[in-house]
This record gives sequence, structure tokens and C-alpha cells, in this order.
Amino acid sequence: MQHLNPYRFYELASKLHSLFLNTTQNRVTEMFTPLTEAQNVLDGWIKGDSFALETSKNDAVRLLGKISALFSKYYIDASSKQLKTPSGEDRVDAHEMALLYSLVEKFEHALAAELSHAPTYMASKRGIYSTYDLIENAYQCFSPSMREALPEASLTEFNLAGRALAFGLGTAAAVHLLRAIELVLKRYFEMFSGTSVAKTERSYSIYLKKLAMLSDDENNERRPDKRLLQMLAQIKEHYRTPLINPDSVITVEQATSLFALATAAITLMGEQIILGLHHKEEPQQAPPSKAKAACAPSEEKKPTKESKSEEAGEDGEESYDFRPSKAS
Repeated sequence: MQHLNPYRFYELASKLHSLFLNTTQNRVTEMFTPLTEAQNVLDGWIKGDSFALETSKNDAVRLLGKISALFSKYYIDASSKQLKTPSGEDRVDAHEMALLYSLVEKFEHALAAELSHAPTYMASKRGIYSTYDLIENAYQCFSPSMREALPEASLTEFNLAGRALAFGLGTAAAVHLLRAIELVLKRYFEMFSGTSVAKTERSYSIYLKKLAMLSDDENNERRPDKRLLQMLAQIKEHYRTPLINPDSVITVEQATSLFALATAAITLMGEQIILGLHHKEEPQQAPPSKAKAACAPSEEKKPTKESKSEEAGEDGEESYDFRPSKAS
């Protein structure tokens, strides 16, 4: 899919009609710029830079050939094939200008007939999301550091969801969003479980069940966020499970809400994935070995009155010293 710039249509018409707006009676010195600009713009259209011409392409090629022939006749030396400087009194032949004008008219009629059924549409804005950003830059909902931690396939699915939403395809957008969530959920699960997921266990429901078990394990310092798991369960219940039924349809409004919800869920999972990656990169300090502890010299301390009282307290019997100090 190619982004269409409507200004190119105006530019083409402007450069072609500037050939006939010369008020100096087609003086050759004044026709150099109009011929050059019209030739460059029309050549780009024939190559498909602005719009892929089909039925009107032959007329465009004939028109370009005539413009190139005029340029070569008046500005290119026949012997040296170099640019020549025309005199100030030379003028373009009126018959050739009339022929050029007829070729421009033929191309305009052919282009008008082709554009009448060309596949050009206008998509309206969806919620607060602009049409252009949904089609081209949906992945920018996530920060650059977040995109590095997310699977590339999930970002591709998220971009497809943005395009489907821009063109009013609610069900298609929901499917792509759910696929993007599940791809991130797989990496999220692998980070907490410490093992890669087998093909037989690649299931949204299995991920949630095992993550719920890990979140209840109090022996683990880092556990999945229960609030995030509740959000993922709600997405499964309200969007993923109903789509199993072929009669289920997701409206554009529902898909727009899911787009925001998926952005939040993927962002929360991505934040914990980034924390998990940083935790793995941090060097862990190893405890001192027994050999070093044995070699370390031990200092013998003489038992003091305070230490004796502390030892008595450790044996389970409380000891109190009510004797006055020497200062008193």
C-alpha cells in the first residue's frame, strides 16, 4: 500500500499548463524552464512515482516524447549533443505548440477517465487516532526501548491492526490485536517460567493458568502482576472467546476500545519484560566460600559484663543489671 500525495495531481496540471502561459509569444529563451519542469514531472508519473498510470499511460508517453523533441530541437546542438544558447529573437513554432496542446488535452481526457474508477478512498479519523498514524505508524504507541523488548511479530500484528481500524474493519483489527497480545504474552510467560513454551502448550488459557500459579507462589521474589493477569483475562472473556463463533462481529467502536486496551496490556507486559532483562544482566555477588572463612583470622574477645548478660538473655532467661554506673 502506497501513501498518495494529492498535491502531485495539482503539480502535474500546473506544470503542463505553464507551457501555454507564456506571454512573450513563445520566445525560446522563456520556454526553457516550462519545458524542463513539465518533462521532469511527467516522467515521474510515467515511472509510477506519484501514481501508477494504466489506461492513460500511452497518452502520457506520447506527450513526453513531444516535449522532449521540442527541448532537443531548440536547446540541444545536433552535432555536439550539448546545450546551446538560443538567441533572444528565436521563437517556438506555433504549429508545434498547437500539436503539443492537443496532446495535453488527450492526456487530460484519458487521465480523467482513469481517475474516475481509480482505487482512491478517504478514511476518517478513529477516536483520537489520526488516519495516517494508524496506517503508517501504529507501532509508535510504544516507546523505542519498549519496541526493542517486544517480539517483532507482535509489532507487525499491531501495525496491521492499526491499518484495519483505519479502514473500518473492526473484526479484522480485533483479530490482529489479539494475536499481538498473545505473542507478547508468550514472551512474558517464558520470562517468569524460565523455560521455552512447547508447541502443545501455546495457548492463551494455559499461559494465564500457569502465570496465576506463579503469582501465588510466595517463595519467588519476582512474580507476575495479578492485576495484569486480571486485565488479560477480561480481554480473553470479552473479545477473544466470542470471536471463536463465526457469527460474532466486532464493531469499529469496540475495536477502537480494544486498541487502547491492548496498548495498555502490552505496555505493562513490556515493562516487566524489560525489568526481567535488566535483572538477568546484573552480576550476582557470590557468598564467601568456606575456605576463605576458615583462613580469615579470628579475634578472641574477652567476655564482658554486657556480653554475659546478653548470653543469659539468649538462653531464654531475662537478665537485668540494676547496679549504678561508676559515674553516678
